[in-house]
Amino acid sequence: MSSQRLEKNNMEAIDSRKVDPKFKFQIAKEPGGEGILKCFACGACTARCPEMDVKPEWNARVVIRKALLGLKEEVLSSEFYWICSAHYRCLEKCPQKVNVKEVMNTVRNARLLEQQTEDATGKQAKKYLDLDFKYTIVAHESGKDLYECFSCGTCTAGCPERELDSLYSPRKVIKNVLLGMKEPVYSNKFVEICSSHHRCLTQCPQGVEIPKLMNAIKNIAIKEGYTRQTK
Repeated sequence: MSSQRLEKNNMEAIDSRKVDPKFKFQIAKEPGGEGILKCFACGACTARCPEMDVKPEWNARVVIRKALLGLKEEVLSSEFYWICSAHYRCLEKCPQKVNVKEVMNTVRNARLLEQQTEDATGKQAKKYLDLDFKYTIVAHESGKDLYECFSCGTCTAGCPERELDSLYSPRKVIKNVLLGMKEPVYSNKFVEICSSHHRCLTQCPQGVEIPKLMNAIKNIAIKEGYTRQTK
């Protein structure tokens, strides 16, 4: 009878063998992740989320609900926690004052740390990941807009540098910063050639000043002694 009810509601049964009951506590014990235990899945965060306008599958309520159920594999395979931005509309409406952005940051860090676990030879994998990189950028006077970006792509769509090379993408640079991929960011030519036409700023729904962000990245790279190898 229960299986018929699940089929009628187009739902899949949860495989208890894939459930990690400790996952929600793993998130809750990290700074910023404690709010997850207060969520009762009312959906107020999702109703206010601008990312939902970009892609309906980017659903904060679903990600948090799955985390509470212990569906770790499904949560860590979600795209949402990578692009969750710091608009805080969700926090304003949440009756429990759950800081969704901080919870998603904790989930993202859990994923990145898993990717850095030792392989069969005992060596660390993906050493290029720097989880503090985004904080370094935000601490710079010109990098404060970083958390406002939710990867909608309007900056890239209107960028005149794309006419020179289709691989020039401010969205990709910002996303790599958030992922902690310092080396790919520093080696990206777009950081150096980004100009001050401000088309991206006039179209960005969050008012992110891309040229200032790129300047912040470039200045930090110079201070750290990074030099691009040119042919």
